[in-house]
Amino acid sequence: MNPEHGGRRALFVTAGGYEQLAAELERLRTNGRVEMSEQLREAREDGPLANNPALYELLEEQAQLERRIAILEGQLAAAEIVVPAADGAASIGSFVRVRDGQAGHLAEYELVGPVEADIAKGRVSVDAPVGRALVGQGPGAVVDVQTPSGKLGLTVLSVRTREPQPRPMEAA
Repeated sequence: MNPEHGGRRALFVTAGGYEQLAAELERLRTNGRVEMSEQLREAREDGPLANNPALYELLEEQAQLERRIAILEGQLAAAEIVVPAADGAASIGSFVRVRDGQAGHLAEYELVGPVEADIAKGRVSVDAPVGRALVGQGPGAVVDVQTPSGKLGLTVLSVRTREPQPRPMEAA
């Protein structure tokens, strides 16, 4: 993993995360901009900006849309797709099943890059405390993690990568 791309830091992502970012960018560049243009055209028919609060709000929304597009473009330009380690150690793209040492609860986390994190879906950033503690660990490892809600003792039960998707059969 090369951490530099032309002088800027690489943004590590899974292949799926890259696809999601690219799809969002494409949607915003096409449908998002078209819808915004239509809404602006309609709002301009209601009069000039000084007497048109709806037009002012839409111009603010348009600025937000363009900021999001610029952020996504920057993220994709810096993105480096990381392939999960084949040695059984947890890394970006790995699914890590753990047991909480105190409560005994089981959880499975997918380790992802920072822009892909979504704890509600079990997607933990490798920059977050739990993600940092799990990177490089294998089954049987016990890690102590200091989180904002207190200390966690996690036992790694298994590390796996996403199963390869079956290739569609070609027509004969």
